[in-house]
Amino acid sequence: MAVYVNNISIDSGANFYRDFYLDDVNGNSLDLTGYTGKSEVRKHPESVGAATTFTLGFVDRPNGRIRLSLTRQETEKIKPGRYCYDVMFSQSNPSGNTPVWTTLEANNPGSYRGYTNSSWSSFMNTYAYSRVPQSGNLSADSDPYGVKQDSYQVFFPYNGVYQIDAAADNVGSVTINGTSFNAAALNATNVGVGTISLDKGDHTVALSQQNTSNGQDSFDNNPVGLAVSITYVGGTGYGKKSIVIEGNVLATPDITPSCVKTDYTYDRLGVIIETSSLSGSSPAVSGHDNIGIDDITDYGVVHMGVNFNQCSTFDAGSSTTRDLLEDASSLSKINSYIQAGGVIWLNTEWWNGAATGRSCSDRDNINAMLTLLGTEIRTTVDQAFVGNADRSSEVTVINSGFPLTENHNASVIFTGGTPVYTIESGNKFLSTYEKIGQGILFIQGDSNIFPGPAYPETYYNALRSLVLNS
Repeated sequence: MAVYVNNISIDSGANFYRDFYLDDVNGNSLDLTGYTGKSEVRKHPESVGAATTFTLGFVDRPNGRIRLSLTRQETEKIKPGRYCYDVMFSQSNPSGNTPVWTTLEANNPGSYRGYTNSSWSSFMNTYAYSRVPQSGNLSADSDPYGVKQDSYQVFFPYNGVYQIDAAADNVGSVTINGTSFNAAALNATNVGVGTISLDKGDHTVALSQQNTSNGQDSFDNNPVGLAVSITYVGGTGYGKKSIVIEGNVLATPDITPSCVKTDYTYDRLGVIIETSSLSGSSPAVSGHDNIGIDDITDYGVVHMGVNFNQCSTFDAGSSTTRDLLEDASSLSKINSYIQAGGVIWLNTEWWNGAATGRSCSDRDNINAMLTLLGTEIRTTVDQAFVGNADRSSEVTVINSGFPLTENHNASVIFTGGTPVYTIESGNKFLSTYEKIGQGILFIQGDSNIFPGPAYPETYYNALRSLVLNS
């Protein structure tokens, strides 16, 4: 990686954050997928102890956007003077992780799974699928002993080497980019059949399986199956640490008056109603004002996304919320509003655990909106949790007066940001926030948190307090 030199100034006792957009040597966005990072401030490069450590957020990994930030509580501990800093990236080692693809996902029409056999290895019994019905007589198939082939477009998330594990009863193979791997025997304990180097992206995985006749017509007496698992095992410079950004830090006393906007025309919630193909009739909002994008600066908190008992997949072109974020002018107004001290409260919905990530809402579209909003908060999973989530132990959340619990009826699980409500001993975030400029981006993933259609005044007051407490 190239080294970028960038000097920064920090006002002691003030919130700080800066975004960096990283490019490679050819001027293309640097893909930071699979990387972790750390950034420290030191008095001298050789100093043993760090004066402070930046919070490093990956705002948009594929496009190389990161954020360094410090709370005002952290900056007020830095004595005025000159320092240096660097940002160190390491490529994560995902080997040993869940396979990127297995034949459990081989679901083309005419595929069958669920059969197990005492003669098969545990690998076969876990992953094997068949291209003939796994019960009854083989002769019921028009060609039970012919070569059965199908293929799948598979997304490979990293540049580097992938391990191919495969076993078959009786004969099978895996072909990727023209390179074929013959499957191991049905009872083999070592099913590693080879490795292949691939670029990140979509590749075709072609599968072949064939049964041989043993004079028995029953599937149970002459089963057929192919089991495949593909796992990333390494890449170039794997685990290597690289300093990508370095520079000087000037810490100065903050002598400027507070620039946080606290006085709004309407001391209540403004709601931008979400309409989409799944929304049906827009739910009425009581006790609040239905507003448009040009009204947001009049309200201390602006709610976007789904309202009570509402679904939306947030598709571009048919979702009010998504289209506002995709519009450069509207997004600029939202960013300016948050920077000055406003609160954007975005609510989304779960996708019912669907493998596609799409049902009541859409996982990829939720992440696309979070990227547009310039936050590191993301989601990969949801959960059918029903009950009370606990208020987090974060001091800023407690001091802002959020209620002790928050009721959920199935929710998105978020990563990143500062948790507000959690389950499973604080390990899963159901509501979270990020400080952006002087304001707050508050994210939830359940339209049934409140009995509706009104939002409690306690949340308005807590979110406004959070602006000053964080």
